This record gives sequence, C-alpha cells and structure tokens, in this order.
Amino acid sequence: MKNMLKVVPLIAVFVLLAGCSGLPAQPAGTTTNTVSANPVTAGPTDIIPVERAVTISVAEKDPIYNTLDVTFAGGNGQVQVKDIEVIFTGSDGVTVTKKIKPEKGEVATFHGTKGTDRVVVYVDYFNGDRYKVIDQPVETRTREPSFTRS
Repeated sequence: MKNMLKVVPLIAVFVLLAGCSGLPAQPAGTTTNTVSANPVTAGPTDIIPVERAVTISVAEKDPIYNTLDVTFAGGNGQVQVKDIEVIFTGSDGVTVTKKIKPEKGEVATFHGTKGTDRVVVYVDYFNGDRYKVIDQPVETRTREPSFTRS
C-alpha cells in the first residue's frame, strides 16, 4: 500500500509532463484562411428565354459625384416580372441593395466611389424563377477638359 501511495503521485507527474491533462490539445500552427473574392470582379450571368426578356440599363458613373443609375426599360417579359433586385458594391467593399418596380422608367440611383464598383441585377418572376441578368464592373469615366490653350 505504501508503494502504491508513492507510485500514484509519480504517475500524475509524468502524465502532466507528457501534456496529457485530459483536455484535447489544439493543433499547433493551425490557422483558418478565409479567401474573399474581389468585390468588383464580375461573374457569369444567366440567359433568359426570349418570352421573358427584359431590358435593364446601367449608366456610366457621373465623373464628379460618382452617382450611378440603373433603369428598367421594359421588354417582352415585363408582365411576368415580380421584382428586380439591384446590388451595388463599391470598391471600398460597401454593398447597397435596392429594389426596382417592373415598370418602364423605374430607376435606382447609387452613390459610388472613385474606383471601380460593381453592379449585379437579379430579376425575379412570378413563377419563382430568378435570373442574374447583369454582373459588371463600373468605372468612373474621366472628364475631358472643356477648355483649350492657345
């Protein structure tokens, strides 16, 4: 019994020195890398059947105020459209989402950045279909000087 009392503390010391404390150890040097896509990189778009086609235009950004208009212009499938969602992502990573009514002439205006921004447009139909119809980068156009030197 006396030998057992001497052996138990000795085993406990060896267990602690070996790092076996009963708690699972975290692997050393393990990190989680999150790869984030560039917010202005355009992706693929869907092809809409002709009978559901609509026209949506993305204007150039204003060179002074960096505003950008996205306009619904109608089309064959206008009466089938339930909703139009426009997602604007600035070069600073800030994202703004707006809805456009499927009525000819409806406009969503965004305040962009001096850099290259991104516009993504989804069209939702009453039957539940959803199409990504626009995914494009939008740069600020440069203004040409309006004066000449002689």
